Amino acid sequence: MQRIQKVLMLCLLFACVGTFAQTRGTSGTSVTGKVLEQGTNVPVEFAVVILYPSETYTTTDKDGNFEFKRVDAGKSTIQVQFVGMKTIEQVIEIVPGKENVFNFEMQIENFRLDEVQVVATQSKAGAATASNISRQAMDHLQTSSLSDVMQLLPGVAITNPYLSSANYITIRNATSIGTAIIVDGSPLSSNANMQALAPSITGGAGGTMSGIDSRMVSTDNIESIEVIRGIPSVEYGDLNSGAVIIRSKAGKEPLSIRLKANPSTYQAAASVGFKLGENAGHLNLSGDYAYNTTRLYEAYAYYQRFNAKALWSKKFGENWNTNTTLDLGISKDTRELNPDDLRTMLVTKGDSQSVRLNTNGTVNINKGWLNNISYAAAISYADKYDYNNQLLSNAESLHTVCEYDGAILSNVAGQDVFDINGNKITNIPASEAENWIKVLPYEYVQTYEILGKELNAYAQIKANFNKRWGNINNHILVGADYKTDGNLGEGKVYDDETPPFRNNSSDYSSYRKRPYYDVPFVHQLGLFLEDTYKHTFGRNELSIKAGARFDLINGKTAISPRINASMEIIPNILTVRGGWGKTAKAPTALMLYPERAFFNYNNYDFQEGTYRQTVATVRVFDTSNPDLEIAKMRKAEVGFDLKLFDQYRLSVTGYDELTNNGYTLGKDLSSYRLIEFVKYKAVKNEAGGYSPEYAGTYNIFSTFARPMNNHYRHNRGIEFELDLGRFDAIRTAVFLNGAWNQYTARSNGYTFDQNSRGNEIESNVAIYERGLTTERTDNLITTLRLTHNIPEIGFVITLATQVNWFEKFWTEYGNDTMFIKYLSYKDGKVYDFDPSKKNDPEFAYMFDAKNENRFIVEQYFPTVTFNLNISKEIGDRLTASFFVNNMFNSRPLYESKKSPGSFTELLSDNKLFFGFDLKVNIF
Repeated sequence: MQRIQKVLMLCLLFACVGTFAQTRGTSGTSVTGKVLEQGTNVPVEFAVVILYPSETYTTTDKDGNFEFKRVDAGKSTIQVQFVGMKTIEQVIEIVPGKENVFNFEMQIENFRLDEVQVVATQSKAGAATASNISRQAMDHLQTSSLSDVMQLLPGVAITNPYLSSANYITIRNATSIGTAIIVDGSPLSSNANMQALAPSITGGAGGTMSGIDSRMVSTDNIESIEVIRGIPSVEYGDLNSGAVIIRSKAGKEPLSIRLKANPSTYQAAASVGFKLGENAGHLNLSGDYAYNTTRLYEAYAYYQRFNAKALWSKKFGENWNTNTTLDLGISKDTRELNPDDLRTMLVTKGDSQSVRLNTNGTVNINKGWLNNISYAAAISYADKYDYNNQLLSNAESLHTVCEYDGAILSNVAGQDVFDINGNKITNIPASEAENWIKVLPYEYVQTYEILGKELNAYAQIKANFNKRWGNINNHILVGADYKTDGNLGEGKVYDDETPPFRNNSSDYSSYRKRPYYDVPFVHQLGLFLEDTYKHTFGRNELSIKAGARFDLINGKTAISPRINASMEIIPNILTVRGGWGKTAKAPTALMLYPERAFFNYNNYDFQEGTYRQTVATVRVFDTSNPDLEIAKMRKAEVGFDLKLFDQYRLSVTGYDELTNNGYTLGKDLSSYRLIEFVKYKAVKNEAGGYSPEYAGTYNIFSTFARPMNNHYRHNRGIEFELDLGRFDAIRTAVFLNGAWNQYTARSNGYTFDQNSRGNEIESNVAIYERGLTTERTDNLITTLRLTHNIPEIGFVITLATQVNWFEKFWTEYGNDTMFIKYLSYKDGKVYDFDPSKKNDPEFAYMFDAKNENRFIVEQYFPTVTFNLNISKEIGDRLTASFFVNNMFNSRPLYESKKSPGSFTELLSDNKLFFGFDLKVNIF
């Protein structure tokens, strides 16, 4: 593997040196043109015009004119984009010594076009495997949040658009934390999310390890989305599985109001774009509000979202184009008091208020090989607030604010306690003289808050070089980016008289407050270099995009080489392609700087009437892992694109993705700390009262979770897309896509098991072989979309028939009946285990009875759902849309093979569901 990386780096260096070694040659020619609106011949101002492969960028002026200077002669592709209009892409031939004028007429993107684009389209050959989703596709699908558009990707199950719980985007079944979401050139970040109560005790970090909650990303102000499933360009860092690249609406558009309703969600959105003045640019404004209640009989539990965006677009002079965006976001996840729940009185809140300022732009240089310099910068702030209030039962446990390891406190601040023989049994450091240990009551109302204030900043600059000579074109990308994430919040806030309920999964564990503003920021510096080499052999084209990225993250480094290549075997008919690369995901603040683990051990507790005396030992353990590595994923894929009769297209991609050091909060040998637990009992003293008397010393283990790189995940499969185009005779387009996916997941570390030794509190810890259990799943999903449209009346109807052909899952076990080592409670050391001693009383209790059914493979039978989307334009200003998922309400039950008599409802995420959407263009 190291040899492959070195070869790629040498090839990249050679290609770059070769490019810069070429002579300057001619100064190039000019390309000019005009962009008009079809039918009215009105100039389209501020349309984006991009020239490939040089990736030169400009915008049209008020008369619709554009110009590229010093362009190399030869074949190029020109692309024209504008909000609300159908993107134009055309291959052009640039001839030296003559006028190269290309005029374009843009069509308004509506449902009256002969061909509507309501499915995801594939990326170009030679680029990363990706799906492009247009504004028209989002309108027809009636999306409420970013996660809704993912169902257009191959192999993704259609689900109902609920907003009641956090939605995280996964690509090819990889972990959601590795998915980058990039909005207008700058990534969103969750690296400073620390909204968790006790990750070092529970080993669960909740949403802090899940990435971006996509519910907050409304689709109403999005112009287009690109989902990179394959090997991304090296300019994209801090990711593993892939990227979702969002381009917001910019420029002039009519005032539109959109109203949506379905059984769980009500939503309203509005947007408008207008010119500010002769030379002041354009301003696009948008906003939306959504209210969701998934279960009508639980109206006290609901989710609210409000987003507002202002995007200013401006062209300075002839060469500088820039966009600046201000985003505001508010979300509220609320569970009010259930009127029927007078016992627990549960109330929860999860609120977020955010603001984000983003700017990006391109400065055209067009001198020598340097085409342009692009930049992007963003700063965001999110104020997060979690709240929990409920009545606790069986809550008796110890609590203190002491953070001094080894302190032995009493229930009276600063008061020492002596045993029956006059020996002091407390150990109160001077710094802890005002602290005490408290026995919490059996029942009390807990109220706690988690206050987070996430601050994220990002900046990127990149230079695009391009040179063409003869049939060869080289495009070189050089750049750097910097990213920092931190949290300025107070963290956990609660009354120490009524703290959060301790976690029952870890004996003697306890909470402490931790200000997040004490946690260091996560800093990332990235450097990248990439070369795109294209060589035309007659009518065949070879395309190679190779590059490498270097990341420095809080002193840790990662190098990520990546390559994508394609070759036309039969011109315009058959292309083969492949790619290989590595991606790297930065550890979050919670992984780099986990909170310590706290335990309170009850040495003595006596109560008589209102009198109570308690003594407890405080133990504190550092859970950080200085050896934590940057998690990496190795991605490889191969495929082909077949196009026949200039209409029928088949694309097949086989992929293999491997993560061997993914992040987890888990346990290793250092997570088990042997301590001496001294117990006292109450005995009568000479004064007639009670005093503690030594009852014994016991060796027990304190256990906690710490950040690790133990997660192994191997994901492979085959994706395909069959596009038969539109059959004009029946006005119907046929599109079939799907994917077979198989993934394997396990922990590479040891598995630990600690059983009770009868009534004794001392027991050994069994250590099983590394990678003891392996979880496997295997499934195949296909979706056939038949889109019928009648352009004359603006009517489009799509029937999506999705078949889940099979889904099977099982667990593979190593030797789970015999551990290989054990931690001894006698001295805390690790010893190899002799299997011949399995039945010895010293070890027999350490073995569990195993369920013989654990090896059974569960396999769901095939299921099919029919899903309908209808859109109809009414006049020139009104569009009505309707959808119904699982129209026949297919919800079969599957009886478990492992547990006969236990049933699972299949398609539970896609029950019969419907919704209506109304869009009005005011002017």
